[in-house]
Amino acid sequence: MAAALGVAAAVCSGLANGSWNLPTKPDAPRSVYAGTVWAWENIWFVANVLIPVFNTVVVLAVIGPSVLSEVFADAEPRHLWAICVPSLAWGWGGVGFGQAIKRLGVALGTSIVMGIIVVIGTALPAVLGADDLTATQASGVALGVALGVAGFVAGGRAGLLRDQALERRAVDHPQVDVELVEPATTRDDAKATPESDEPEPESRLGDVRDAKRESRDRRVFSDSFWVSMLWCLAGGVLSSMLQFSFVLGGAVVDLAKRKGVSDAAAAMPVWLLCFACNAFGHLAYSGYLLRANDTWRLFFVSTNDRRVTLHAVFMCALMALAMPFHIHTYGVAAVLLGPTGAVFAWPLVMSATVFTAQTWSVVLKEFDGAPRAAKRWNEGSLCLLVSSVVVVAVTGMFG
Repeated sequence: MAAALGVAAAVCSGLANGSWNLPTKPDAPRSVYAGTVWAWENIWFVANVLIPVFNTVVVLAVIGPSVLSEVFADAEPRHLWAICVPSLAWGWGGVGFGQAIKRLGVALGTSIVMGIIVVIGTALPAVLGADDLTATQASGVALGVALGVAGFVAGGRAGLLRDQALERRAVDHPQVDVELVEPATTRDDAKATPESDEPEPESRLGDVRDAKRESRDRRVFSDSFWVSMLWCLAGGVLSSMLQFSFVLGGAVVDLAKRKGVSDAAAAMPVWLLCFACNAFGHLAYSGYLLRANDTWRLFFVSTNDRRVTLHAVFMCALMALAMPFHIHTYGVAAVLLGPTGAVFAWPLVMSATVFTAQTWSVVLKEFDGAPRAAKRWNEGSLCLLVSSVVVVAVTGMFG
């Protein structure tokens, strides 16, 4: 029964994780979208100010200030540092994730980063708890992770096909006439060539310009591709640090249990430190964007209808509630699934997260007008992710 509840908690965690940032998406329904008066960085800043505040209130209400103080007072400093240091890195993982998506697109960037996150986050507790895993459990988790990664790749393929179709459509049916001007560097190159009695044929000049441009574009693409891959690696590795905080902070969880905290709430002291440290990276990045884009002023611009601003604040508050809910339910799932619960709960949460995000892409009609192949890849991605959840869930309950 406990294992079944753990699986349900992990799936609920993934549903929340795939939905909590919905108010930042312009395609979201107007009743949900918070960007009517604010830019993305305004929404992100407010939400990440509220997240540690709300989380602290919840932890204090469930555990109580006195018990929480006792847990932190009796915990060894090295165990607390083992939570705080990875959590600081986790906060910067969102920056790497954002840069990966910016450079490679939502579909490809998400699939690569999520693949790294699920592999690292599952491998860590599996290696540390290898003695507690049976051969059946190890095989089931490996198969489930493989299906999940395949689902991420299929989702990325679907997004690429959709985006390529949109780009071709934009080229074939441009909305704005663009005047093509020959680059100054090309004109200078032409002047630098030796003079001859016969003028250079225009077609030949065009071929030379095209060859130079193609060579330059190839170098730029190669450089940007590897930079993008580094951002994906940074986003995936740093985002996986949450799992490091939870696994390496196991001594604090055990201490909370000895203090009388229930199994379902025993991870809350860990999450309190995680969110407090995580906020630094998100606030630093969004604060930088607020200054760079001069969007600080949007906080102070009065609107004719204050309800619009209040709605944006309310959506940020919902984000600040949903994100800790995702993390806390993951902690509950990992505890309920037993000594090796983190091995099973992590891939369950990540697969359910991407499944939710892919489902939202269908609900928000992001694939309307996409080629049939893109829709089929998206459907295949959903099937693979469901299969991943089922395999890991069955292994966790009966393996």
